[in-house]
Amino acid sequence: MDARQTLNVLRRWLWLLIASVLLAGGAAYLVSNSLTKLYDASVTLIVGQSLSSSNPDINQLMASQRLSQTYADLATTGELLTKVIDKTGLDTTPADLRKVVKADAPANSTLVTITVTDPDPVQAAAIANAIADQLKATSPALSGHNQAVQQFVDSDLAAVQTQIEETQAQAQTLTGLQSPTPDQQSQLQALQGRLVSLRQTYATLLGFSSNNGSNLLTVVDAAVPPAQPSSPRVLLNTLLAALVGLLLAVGIAFLVEYLDDTLKSPEAVEALTGLPTLGTIIRMQGDDSRPLIYRLATILYPRSPAAEAYRTLRTNLEFASLDKPARRILVTSAIPGEGKTTTAANLGAVFAQAGHETLIVDADLRKPGVHKIFGLGNGQGLTGLLRSDDLSVDEVAQPTEQPHLRVVTTGALPPNPAELLRSARMQTVMERLAGAAEFVIVDSPPLQAVTDAAILSSLVDGTVLVVDAGRTRSGAVVHGREALAKVGARVLGVALNRLSESMAGGYYYYDYYGGYGPDAKGAKADAAAAAKNAGAKRA
Repeated sequence: MDARQTLNVLRRWLWLLIASVLLAGGAAYLVSNSLTKLYDASVTLIVGQSLSSSNPDINQLMASQRLSQTYADLATTGELLTKVIDKTGLDTTPADLRKVVKADAPANSTLVTITVTDPDPVQAAAIANAIADQLKATSPALSGHNQAVQQFVDSDLAAVQTQIEETQAQAQTLTGLQSPTPDQQSQLQALQGRLVSLRQTYATLLGFSSNNGSNLLTVVDAAVPPAQPSSPRVLLNTLLAALVGLLLAVGIAFLVEYLDDTLKSPEAVEALTGLPTLGTIIRMQGDDSRPLIYRLATILYPRSPAAEAYRTLRTNLEFASLDKPARRILVTSAIPGEGKTTTAANLGAVFAQAGHETLIVDADLRKPGVHKIFGLGNGQGLTGLLRSDDLSVDEVAQPTEQPHLRVVTTGALPPNPAELLRSARMQTVMERLAGAAEFVIVDSPPLQAVTDAAILSSLVDGTVLVVDAGRTRSGAVVHGREALAKVGARVLGVALNRLSESMAGGYYYYDYYGGYGPDAKGAKADAAAAAKNAGAKRA
C-alpha cells in the first residue's frame, strides 16, 4: 500500500478516527475528574557531612552512601511509623500508612527522599516531616553512641577549641616581639608545644563526635503542602487516551481494509481481471421511493459529473473497438444489484445524444427493469420477436423522450429463458435488432445467478462488465470473468459503478433527486420538469 492508498484509507475512515479520539479522550477526562485528587509531599535528607566538610573523608562518604539505603528502609518500618502516628495523631495503622509512604535513596548518593501521598496536602507535608524527624532522632543509635557520652565529648570539644584559640593568641603575641628575651622565647616554645598537643586532643575528640559522624542526618529540603495534585493527571490521561483511541481506530481501519476483498478502485479491478476500466461512475444518491426515471442522469442532468462519466464510457467503448467496431454491446454484472440496468439505460442515452440510432434491449427475461426506468409498458417486446417473424422491430421498439433512442422491452416472460436465449431464433432476432439501429445495448441478468448472460455474450460484439465499487467481492468478479471466458466472449472492459467521493478523487457526490453543486435548486427544478414532461408524453 503506497502513500496515496494509505491517505485514501484514512480519509474513508475519518469518521471512525474522530469518533474514537473523542470517545476515548472524553471518557478519560470524565473518569479522571471523578477520581479523588492526591497530593505528593516530599522531604529530602542528607546522610553525613559531605557538604559541610571542606575536605571530606572518602571512607566516611562511602559509609554515608551505604547508610542512606538503610535510612530509606528504616523510614517504612512499623516501629518508626507507629511513632509518627502517635506524634501526628493520625487515625490509621502502620500498615495502611506504609502504603502511602515511599522512601528512595539513589545509588552513589547520600540523599534520602521521603514522599507521602495523601488527599490532604497539608497532612501529606506534616507526615513527611514527622518521618524525617523520627529518622533524625534514630540516627545516633545506628552508630552505637550513647547520648550522654556524646554530650560529654561535645562539651570537651568546645573547651579544647577555646584553649586552642587562647594559646594561639598568646603565641602570636610573643611572635610579634622585636627583641624577645630568653624567657619569652622559652614561653613561646612551650606554647607551641601545648598547641600541638591541644590540636591532637581536638582531632581525637572530633572522631568521637556525632557532629562529624557518617550517620548524621540533616534535612536539606523540608516538605511543604503541594499546590497541585499529583494524580489524577487529567490532561495527560485525556491526551494518552485520545492517542490510544486514535491508534486503535487506525488499526481497525487498516484491518478491515486488509480483510475487505471488495474492489474499490480502477487499479484494483485491472489488477484482478486484467481488463481495462472503461469508465468510473460516481455514486448517485437519492430517495429510492422516487420514480426510477430520476436515475437517467444523462437525460435529466446532462451537465452533471455522472452524465460526463457515461459519456467517457461511451468514448472509451468506441476506442476499445476500433479494429472491430462493437455495434451490439452487452451490459452485465457478476452479481445482482450492481447497477447494470441503470448503466445500460444511460449508456444507450449517451449514444443517442451523439446522433446514433440506438436500441436498448432488455434481455433479462427473469427480472426485467429497463421498462421501469423509462416508464414504458411491457406488452410486446423481445419475446414477441422470438415467437413471430411477422412482428417487426419497429412494432416492438418504443420511443423515448431522448431522440434517436428506442427501447425493446422483454415482453411476456417465458418459463424457460435460458433455452430461449440459446436458440437459433435468438441469433436471428439479434441480427434483426442490429439491422434496425446503429448501436444495440443489451441488458442481461447477472453472471453468477444464471447462465443467460454468458449465452448472450456469444451473440454480441462486445461485453461490458459492471462492478459495484466497494460492494462487489473479488471472488464474484473472478467467477464472472471466468464464465465469460469459457464461452469465448469478447470483454471490452469494466465499468466501475457507484464510486464514492473519496474513491473518485475529487468528484462531487451527485444527487439524482436534488442536483449537485451550487445549482442544486435549478437542477432539481429541471429534473422535476423533465419527469413531468416525460409522464405527459407517455400519457
